[in-house]
Parts: sequence; structure tokens; C-alpha cells
Amino acid sequence: MNLDDLMEVWQSQDAAPLHGVNEALVRLALRQDEAKQQKRQRIGRWIFYVTAAFMVAAMARLLFVMIYSHDGDALSGWDYAIPVVGAAAALLWFRMVSVRNRAQAEREQRFGDSLRDQINRQLAQLDYGAMTSRLGNLLGTLLLPIVCAFAIVLGKWRITGRSFSDVWVSVPIVFMIGWAIICVGGTFWWSRRVVQRKTLPRKIQLEALLKELDG
Repeated sequence: MNLDDLMEVWQSQDAAPLHGVNEALVRLALRQDEAKQQKRQRIGRWIFYVTAAFMVAAMARLLFVMIYSHDGDALSGWDYAIPVVGAAAALLWFRMVSVRNRAQAEREQRFGDSLRDQINRQLAQLDYGAMTSRLGNLLGTLLLPIVCAFAIVLGKWRITGRSFSDVWVSVPIVFMIGWAIICVGGTFWWSRRVVQRKTLPRKIQLEALLKELDG
């Protein structure tokens, strides 16, 4: 029986207190929900680490090709700046997300093992998920990897001898700009939908449980 089932049983009773539902089952359901959330977070972190490492490696390879495997006369200082800016964006993205995740993990560790602490820990997780779904946070999170993607494409095109004027009027660049807009907009829409359909209802359930304990 999961937390939703337990809440349905509890709320179906007439003015029934929380102890009318087996508290051990409530604790178990909360732990199961937390385990699922932690699993999703681990998968997300590994995807993030692999993506950031790939971006930094791609920038390093691009800079190596520019320095050692290409006629330097055909490139300017601005060309060499492209992979440097891209690598800096990838490292800044890695640092920003890592610091934010570490701060959230430390915040969750402050809670103990009591039922009230379990509920407050999950409320903190839900608040963190709702916070990261806001447009400002999404822009800050997605803008840096988008900069890296543009740097990879621009750098490769410059190595092949295409001028900046040719690059910026090309169809792939227009496609990439459209892709970036769709990526930001789609992620914002999807995250807000998750907040409205899953996060907020679960938060209301947990706050009701907390209120019952405090009452």
C-alpha cells in the first residue's frame, strides 16, 4: 500500500485521527516514496555528470584540433576563444548544479527519523522541485549547456573554413536557435505541469498529515 492509498483510507474516515491508520504503514509508505525520489535523483545526477564531462571533453578536443591539427593562419583569436568559453560554461554549469544539489542534501540531512521529520523531509524535497521548475532557475540551468552546444557547432564550422557570416545565416544555426527556444519552453511547460498535477497534491497530503500530528 502506497502513501496515496493510505491517505485515501484516512480521509475516508469521519474525523478519524491519524492513529486510526496504521502509523507503521505510513512510515513505510513515506520511506518508499523517499527511496523512489532518491533513485530518480541519482539517475539525474549521473546523466548530468556524463553530459558535463562530455561537453568539457568536446571543448578540449576542439581546442586541440585548432592548435595542433589546423593551419593557424586561417583562425583568429576569437576562434580559439570559442572552446574556452564553451568549457567555462560547462564547468560553471557543473559547479552551479553541484552546489545547489549539495545544499539541498545538507538541508534534508537535518531531519531525523521521526514521522514528523520524515514528512518535513519530503516537504523540503517537494519545495526544492517546485523551486527548480521556475522559469528563472530553468533559464540559469539550461542556458549554459546551450552555450556549450553552440560553441561545439561554431568551433567545428570555423575549423572547416566557414566564415562567421556564413555560419550565422546557415540553416543549422537557425535550427539550433529554434531548438534552444523549444527546449527551454518545453521544459518549463513540463515542469510546471508536474508541479501542478503531482507536487502540489502530494504537498497538500503531507501538510494534512503534519497538521494532524501537530493537532
